[in-house]
Amino acid sequence: MAGYAYKAVTQDGRLETGELEAADAESVLRILDRRGLIPVSVDERKSGSASSGAQRLSVSAPQVTRFLSDLSIMINAGIRVDEALSIMEREFDNGRLRPVVSRLRGELANGRSFSQALEDWPRLFPPFQIAMVRIAERAGRLPMLLARVAEERQRFEGLAAKVAEALRYPAFLLVGVMAVMTFFLIGVVPQFEPVLAQTGQANGFVEFMFAVSRGIRDNRDLILAGAALLLLVGLLAGRRPAFRARLRKFVSRLPFLSDIAMSYRTARFSRLMGIMVEAGVGVPAAIKLIGDAIDPADPDRRAERASDAVRQGRRIGEALEIMALPGLAVRMLRIGEESGDLSGLAYRAADFYEATLERQLSRLVGFIGPAAVIIISVLIGGMIVSIMSALMSFNELVR
Repeated sequence: MAGYAYKAVTQDGRLETGELEAADAESVLRILDRRGLIPVSVDERKSGSASSGAQRLSVSAPQVTRFLSDLSIMINAGIRVDEALSIMEREFDNGRLRPVVSRLRGELANGRSFSQALEDWPRLFPPFQIAMVRIAERAGRLPMLLARVAEERQRFEGLAAKVAEALRYPAFLLVGVMAVMTFFLIGVVPQFEPVLAQTGQANGFVEFMFAVSRGIRDNRDLILAGAALLLLVGLLAGRRPAFRARLRKFVSRLPFLSDIAMSYRTARFSRLMGIMVEAGVGVPAAIKLIGDAIDPADPDRRAERASDAVRQGRRIGEALEIMALPGLAVRMLRIGEESGDLSGLAYRAADFYEATLERQLSRLVGFIGPAAVIIISVLIGGMIVSIMSALMSFNELVR
């Protein structure tokens, strides 16, 4: 007998955690199934080399998505999961996923289910995806579910890439503006300082530029060391999920970005809701799992409160208002509940907000480019005009 820690979702959406003594993970799953629970994860309380290797393995998300997409194509063609994995192991270029494919096939050969085998790789396959796979296995809908999961991952990665690209552009422009300003203050302004200092014609703005230029030149080493330290702290903090969650929350509240963050969150919530309902997951459990996926560090516990609201008999629309979704999304999903086509309306809501997100990103990029050019022109032009005005005044005095 070994000890196993488990996380499971009840049929009414509550998350339950605990430990069980059992012969193997399969026995734990049977116990949870008899209790009417939906297992999210089952972890043996031991530190073996295999599990530690699974934790150390680093594979990019697009490669995992490609693996699931290829696997779903073969399964939908009528090939068994173990046969498909065997084909992928022999004939596909799996890159860093090679040990994953090999171990998955071996676990299936040892009698474990596909969802149980996926549990060994929590960094590659999120718990909510494993829960959906487990439910689909029981309902005999694994081919459809894998195709949906692969499609959702592709859409999610595409949306994330578009958001990153839209934010990368203003970041590069900001760095460019700072570089131009620094060069001007260090390389250009000092050339005029001796002349204007002798004439006494410099105005307040020019004196301020001279002071900033001297400050940068006199403390160059300290500024460089501080920038390097700040970069190092940022890289280390970026590895912490809690810090990334707080950073996302802060960025999502900035002007021009709050609407983008809301469209992105709503699109993903709606897509996952459609997939889970189509796979047979109950609405309370679906809301809880989706909330953990899109808001992993939510201090307000909105997903848990929304799940409890549905479990207590309240309408889906009221629960989605707790999730702080836009009114249109709430209305569409409420209509889906009333018409009995919740998954279909959820997919339509996801399509709408994905299209909205693309338009918002296009507007953001179109606004930032001209704004950055105007800022550079005003700052550099203002400095040049101020300096030249002082020099012209000196020339007038000489004449």
